Amino acid sequence: MNKSKNILIVILVLFSVKTNAQKIPDGLYFVSGNEINQITILNRRDGSIKATFDTYRGALEMAFSSLKNLPGSYESVNTKENHVLTKRNNLLTLLVLGDMNLIVKKEVLAISKKELKAAKKQLGIKSELSNELGSLWGKKKKKEEEKKGPLEYFVKEATSDFHQKNVGKIIFFSKEPTVGKEDISTIKTDFKIGDEIWGVAYFSTVMKESYYLKQLSNHFQDNFGRNHYWITIGMDKMEKDLLPKENEIVNQCTVKSLKKADLEKNYVVFQVVPSSLASMKIDRDGASFLLGRMGERLDPYKHNLRISLTDGKMDQEDELYFGTITYDTTEGTEDLIMMAKEIEEGALKAKRAPTPVMRNANLEAEMMQQIELWANTKDWPGVKFHKVMITLDWQILKDDYGNIKGNYVEGDVLYSDNEGCGYRNFGFLKTYLGNGQYDENIKQHTIGHRGELSCDKVK
Repeated sequence: MNKSKNILIVILVLFSVKTNAQKIPDGLYFVSGNEINQITILNRRDGSIKATFDTYRGALEMAFSSLKNLPGSYESVNTKENHVLTKRNNLLTLLVLGDMNLIVKKEVLAISKKELKAAKKQLGIKSELSNELGSLWGKKKKKEEEKKGPLEYFVKEATSDFHQKNVGKIIFFSKEPTVGKEDISTIKTDFKIGDEIWGVAYFSTVMKESYYLKQLSNHFQDNFGRNHYWITIGMDKMEKDLLPKENEIVNQCTVKSLKKADLEKNYVVFQVVPSSLASMKIDRDGASFLLGRMGERLDPYKHNLRISLTDGKMDQEDELYFGTITYDTTEGTEDLIMMAKEIEEGALKAKRAPTPVMRNANLEAEMMQQIELWANTKDWPGVKFHKVMITLDWQILKDDYGNIKGNYVEGDVLYSDNEGCGYRNFGFLKTYLGNGQYDENIKQHTIGHRGELSCDKVK
């Protein structure tokens, strides 16, 4: 009985030690740097912390809530800047986080000045005179881009230790990986023609919570208010004797469409090169463009390639997520060009022609007449128009002030020319005359999207 009681006491003591070890003890702490003199920490009964900062401007109080996935770590609540109290190298540390949880400032805390000195030395924090006292508490800090040395991030919810170690990187795989359960044996940096290439970009926060990552999601809202997101990559050779434009393979190429759920993730998985049409999971249009460019711009050689996540407008120094591989094309790039053509032809055959919302032979003939008139005026020669399909029924069109402009309708014309076949959208208007009256005849009003079609679908 006594033995069981002793074991229970030991277990309770160990549990208490473990629980307390995850907490930041109450008390007064000295702080490295010059902007904060001291911090007083008080644990509250709900598990949060009240911290009082003694600054040159006076006292500042801040609440911190516990990070559920990181025991012993706390983040500030309802503050303009994101502050985190955590342990780094077993030292209590205050972090100031910027976009993507980039660590823009790091201060170490200690219960005595002697311990503070040792802690600063351990973390490599040097004493410095601040040129901008108080910048932490309201003044605009220097741009994060000016931060010297490698970027350092604080990751709140890494999917695994592997994720934690590779934040800020693109890691390449020979097979589609499962993030959180990566097969290390499939990680590669050397590839050749015929190999499948996958990339994973490991983020420090979810896409929707970072301005920079939102840029990479290439957000677009269509005319119906629907949001669209997609990931694009840039690809360049890395040859010192070439000019930047000579090194460029693609500036921007779509590799994956994103769903809203993808914006809740702190990583993105994408296929760079499929091994065959059967293995293709990259965006179809992007694949034909990328493979075609690679086939055209890579000569027989073992190339060093730089692959980055980009929005197409970024300079290379602004592309924070990139990785490098070698790609052996000594056997020739004919397979890449052939695959690009097969993808393009397959996409055209699979693409449906526009579907009419109604049939009206007289209106279709009037639309065709207006389109032919537009084509002659705009010098669109050598085009054979086959038929018009009404794709939007009549709607009242108003200006920005609510005044009626006219009765509006749209149609897609199917055409062929020397380059192939396709369709083009046109909008038409019956002008409003007042008193509920409209012009009897339509006039060409807008020009919309244009797309390719297989020629057997335009006749």
